[in-house]
Amino acid sequence: MRIRYHHLMCAPRFIGEGYSDAFCKNMRAVSEKMKSGDYTLVDTCDDICAACPNNKGGVCADEVKVNGYDNAVKNALADGKTPHPESICSDCHWYYICKTKETECIV
Repeated sequence: MRIRYHHLMCAPRFIGEGYSDAFCKNMRAVSEKMKSGDYTLVDTCDDICAACPNNKGGVCADEVKVNGYDNAVKNALADGKTPHPESICSDCHWYYICKTKETECIV
């Protein structure tokens, strides 16, 4: 399973809201599978992106923005720090969920 770095923050905060029913179903399934720890971190579209309407042929329509999120998470992990949404992705469309849900990043 392939997981974008920034999705390490998204998955544990998922509350069932999303772009569509198909996206939510996929997000729920992938988030559950992530708990096994059997995934490879990537900085490209991943298994969560598979059902996202922003996935345009394997490239995110917001690639520049989400690549910044990926790099910030990757750097935090490399520095031995836990990434937090407020310092990485407060401009995300879904941030309103993250700021109310205190959950650790999946690592």
